[in-house]
Formats: sequence, structure tokens, C-alpha cells
Amino acid sequence: MNSWNILMVGAGVMGRGIAEVFATKGIKITLYDAFPEQLKNAKKAIQTDMKNFANQKLVTDEEIQNVEQFVFYEESLEEIAPQVNLVIEGVFESPDIKKDIFDKLNKLCKPDCIFCSNTSASNIFEIAQIDNPERLLIAHFFNPPYIMPLVEVVAGEKTSPEVIEKVKNLLSSVGKEPAVINTYIPGFIVNRLDNALCREIGYMIMQGWTTAEDVECAIRYTSGTRYSFEGPLSLHDVVGWDLTTTVSNDVYKTLCNDTGEDKYGRSLINQGRLGIKTKKGCYDYEDVDIQEFMNKRSRRIVKMLKAIRTLDDPE
Repeated sequence: MNSWNILMVGAGVMGRGIAEVFATKGIKITLYDAFPEQLKNAKKAIQTDMKNFANQKLVTDEEIQNVEQFVFYEESLEEIAPQVNLVIEGVFESPDIKKDIFDKLNKLCKPDCIFCSNTSASNIFEIAQIDNPERLLIAHFFNPPYIMPLVEVVAGEKTSPEVIEKVKNLLSSVGKEPAVINTYIPGFIVNRLDNALCREIGYMIMQGWTTAEDVECAIRYTSGTRYSFEGPLSLHDVVGWDLTTTVSNDVYKTLCNDTGEDKYGRSLINQGRLGIKTKKGCYDYEDVDIQEFMNKRSRRIVKMLKAIRTLDDPE
């Protein structure tokens, strides 16, 4: 029997998804939210998620029963916080809100309780003032949490290596792939790489060298095909660093090195093209059923993950 008793603070989309991750594997997790209505919505959404996951053969009957048995809903932080040994904070990305919740948790939780923040941007190590900073880290899940395997695990200056190892092992035990960053850096791994890539894409488009469609075609049918089994460093190993370094010496000189704001993104914002929320972004979504678009996107992620898992099967 596992010894974890987890508290998820925040019952929004990410909070309920993270609860599903642990509960399906038989780990007790309690959803807390300052707004009781959120708990009711989360419970209904989790039931809907389980039906959808069952249809896609992502969960077993036992895992569905585990969710019913191991997800709890609590309106009182004072009631549940002293009982748990790991907290995942997933409240709104506001330093004041996060500081307030960690102040409360610091007073209520046991001294050996591990504190994780699901923040995607905030430097929680400057925001959270806790008595045991060696037990504070970031565990950044991706949406939808149940489906996406990666969790970025970020250590602060005082985070204990033993705590990092415990959280890594816990995440691995529920089927996640933890990637560790040894110090806080804005954007962690994924968002830093995404921003570097999007900056260059926007630069090429604004220079008139190519279009959004052609860039995405180039990515989907080269790197997009390989990245499921081979990252860029592995590719350079295959090609040979002598060759790739020679090429990069020429390319680096012509890359965008703007450290100001995203000029391409700003140009889209100025046109009111915010993406699917305004029915226009790089692409036009005027005639698109957005809910079906998002459902199709999720189904594609699931299909890709299933295909990726077969890559290591014996041929």
C-alpha cells in the first residue's frame, strides 16, 4: 500500500487533471478550492473525463473505480492540510494569491510535508515563504495532465536532492516522465525552447521569407516526425557534430537575436488575431467548431502517444 496522501490546491482544469493522474493509480488525493462551486464542477468533469478516457481505452475499469474511491473533495483547508504529506499548488498565476496560500499551508501542514507548485511561470522560490524550503519545488504538468506524459521538476537553491528524488519516483510510478531543472529559470525547458523557435519563425515570416503554413509544413514533416524518438542532440550525434557545427557557424549569424517583445505576436494582437478565442490567429477559424477542434486535437495527441509507445516494441 502506498504511503502518499496528496492535497491538490485548486480544482480547475489542471487541478482535476492532476487528481486523475494519481487517483487512477490508487493514490489518495483531495481536491481543495476556495470556491465550493469549483469542487462540484470538478467532480462532474472528472466523471465526464473518465467516460471519455474509457471510450479511448486510456483507463481500465479498475482505474475508474480508483478515481471514485481515491479522489476526495474538501472545502476546508484547515481540515485537510494537516493530514497530507504532499501538496500540489495550482491556483491562479498571481504572486499575491500564491504567497497567501503558501502562508496558510506553512502554518497548517506537517514540517515534513513536501510542497510542489504547478506554476508555469512564477518563481515560487521567491514567492513562498516556508519554514522548510528544502521541501519546496516546482512540478509543472502539461494540459491535459492525464494524457501528457511530461512533468518539469524544478529545484530551488535550497531544495533537497532527496526531495527531488522522491517526487521523481512518485511521478514515474504513475506513468509520468519527469525532466529535472536544477535551478529556477524563466520558462523552464519546454517554454524556453518554444519561445526560441517561435521567435525565429515570426522573424522569418515578418521578413517575408516564408509563410506560417510553409514553416509548419517544414516542422511537421521533419523534426515533428523524429522528435517522438530522437531529440535534436541525438540527431546531431547521427549527422556528426563536425558537420552540424560547421553549418551552425553560418546560420547563427543570420538568426533573430531580438531580446525585446515578440514582434510577430504583437502584430497579431494589434490585428485582434489572438487565436481560436477570437476565431483568427495565424489561421482562420471562422467556420470551425472550436469544441470539436479541441476534441480532435486531444484525440490526435492520444493517437500519437499510443503510436510512440510502440516504437520500443521488438520488431
